[in-house]
Amino acid sequence: MDSLTSQVLKKLFAVAASGGSKGKMPDGKLDLFGLDKLVFLDVPHDKLMEIAHEVGIPRHELALDLWNEDSYEAKLLSCIFSEPSEITEEQADEMARGLDSWVICKFCCSKLLWKLPFAPQKAVQWANSPDDKISCLGFTLIAALAAKMPGGEGENFGFFDNALFQARKGASRDDLDVRRAITSALSMIGRRSRDWLDAAIETADEIGAQPCEASRWVASQSLAELKSTKITKKINGLAD
Repeated sequence: MDSLTSQVLKKLFAVAASGGSKGKMPDGKLDLFGLDKLVFLDVPHDKLMEIAHEVGIPRHELALDLWNEDSYEAKLLSCIFSEPSEITEEQADEMARGLDSWVICKFCCSKLLWKLPFAPQKAVQWANSPDDKISCLGFTLIAALAAKMPGGEGENFGFFDNALFQARKGASRDDLDVRRAITSALSMIGRRSRDWLDAAIETADEIGAQPCEASRWVASQSLAELKSTKITKKINGLAD
């Protein structure tokens, strides 16, 4: 193990041992969030950021080492330390195969994966995967891109139009995490503009018409969010 990696891990364990955590997550919740296979130190995110800034960002080789650790917090730090321009498609696929936790999946997408130059292509590819874990990652990345991707709506039309197609296609899947990720993706696409809100609502309506309980669940959850006062106010604010 690299000496810097060892130092970072010692810092993590020191924070946990000193009572820097905010209270352990109940054991029964660990499997719910996919954390039962990892060492969970319960180090809060502000402490993780303190460690990251002490060491210096980015540190790509350190990030690669930390990703291979079995600690939840080490994997979060790996996303923080990573240099997006240094990540290859092969490394991204390897990360995707190792993402067992929905919590880490969401953090990884919002902090790192959306910044990859090939993120839109990977998001659609992963969303279309027959592997529920990877499909969940794909739709979670679509949601992150919808929230953060710069550029005009015309420039990104092809990507988001394809994303809505993938949502219609994937909504009938039994896996709850995939359906939650699809709901999140529809919600975030709808927040981009009035036109995309209308398109997301139309997509949710089409999903609801599918003869499948899973699809009807996605439609119900998505429409409740897309037609909420929160999103309406945001869209009206963009139009002002």
